[in-house]
Amino acid sequence: MLTPMQNSESRPLKFQPKEAFRMNPREFVLWLLIVASIMLFAAFTSAYILHRKDGLANNQWIQFDLPVQFTSSLIIAALSSVFMLLSFRAAKNDEISRNRSFLAITLVLGIAFCLLQYSGWKYLTSIGLPFVPQEDMVGGISASFLYVVTVFHFLHVIGGLLLLTIALFRSFRLQVHRKDLLFIRITNTYWHFVGVLWIYLFLFLYFAR
Repeated sequence: MLTPMQNSESRPLKFQPKEAFRMNPREFVLWLLIVASIMLFAAFTSAYILHRKDGLANNQWIQFDLPVQFTSSLIIAALSSVFMLLSFRAAKNDEISRNRSFLAITLVLGIAFCLLQYSGWKYLTSIGLPFVPQEDMVGGISASFLYVVTVFHFLHVIGGLLLLTIALFRSFRLQVHRKDLLFIRITNTYWHFVGVLWIYLFLFLYFAR
């Protein structure tokens, strides 16, 4: 006859597995895109450093000041991130009208950012630094690198503006609230990413030029 202790020892131990971390598939795809974008811009900046070193050694690199519009866009990017955060917090608190207002402000600031970028490119062209340099132009590749980096970031911002537009539309349809935060959370994450990315790129271009 088994004693209670022997009986308990003969039973196999059962371990309750911890609940696995779960992420919404859409958010997972977003983070994959963010990682891919980080790798892309890391490649751009690495190529910039290598070509700058060779260009300076061969007197084939022009050093020029960044357009003041790029500095202004840095401030706009920081402000838009603040209003995006306020919008997301308003959605979590079911403050629908505040969510709409902050989303609209973020969208306007995003459009202003794009206009400043375009103005900065026009300024570069006006001082003789076009996107595609002439064959006899010395050091034109330095400006070309700046165009490539900023244009690709510009395309990322356009994607963010699309998300903001859809989020604002959903907010007017009462589809952004405490119980339905997925889309506004994706928009919030992506918009902060493009903002931080621009801060990094601006500082890199400023100090690496």
